Amino acid sequence: MIEFRQKLFTEYDAMRSLYVELMKYSDKRSFGIIDSTQLLPILKGNNIVIERFVISTSFGHGDKYRMYIKIGAKAKLPDEVRLPGHVYDKRLLNIKLRVGRKLFNETIKQKEFKGDGVDGMNVNTELSPIDISVPVKQLLGDAIKYDKRGRLLVLEFRSIQDAIHALNILPFGMNYKIYLLDV
Repeated sequence: MIEFRQKLFTEYDAMRSLYVELMKYSDKRSFGIIDSTQLLPILKGNNIVIERFVISTSFGHGDKYRMYIKIGAKAKLPDEVRLPGHVYDKRLLNIKLRVGRKLFNETIKQKEFKGDGVDGMNVNTELSPIDISVPVKQLLGDAIKYDKRGRLLVLEFRSIQDAIHALNILPFGMNYKIYLLDV
C-alpha cells in the first residue's frame, strides 16, 4: 500500500524560510522586522511591508510561494505590476536510434578456429540525437492580485530565490525600505 505524506507549512515556517534566505544574500540592515503595532507608522512612509509569505503545495505540482505585500503611502504606484522574465530553450525531443540487422545467420564451426562459433554479423546504424527545442519565456513571478487603492500586492513564485530577486526589482520607486511583519 502506498502512503502519501503531506507537507504542511505554517506561515511562521514560511516566513522563517524567507528570512533565512534573505540573510544569505544581504545584511540585516537592509530588511527590518516589525510587529503589528509598528505597521501603521511604517506604512505612512516610502516603505514596503511583507505581511505574509506562504508556501502552498498541491498534488502533482511543485511548491508555490506567495508573498503578500502592503505598500506604503509615499511609494509610487504603477498602473499594473508585471515582473520581468527570462528566455531559455526547452528541449522537446531527444531521439537516439539504433538499427541492427544480421547479414547472414549461419553457424560455422571449424576446428581451425578452435571450435568457436560465429553467429552472423550485425550492421549497426546510429543516428545522432535530434535536438528539437523551443524558446520559452518564463516570468520571474506572477502578480495574482494588485489593488492600487488598497495598496496591496500578492505575488506568486516558483522558488524562494525568485521571491528574493523580485524584492530587488519591485516597481515602487527608489529608496524604499522593506520590512517583514513578525506574526
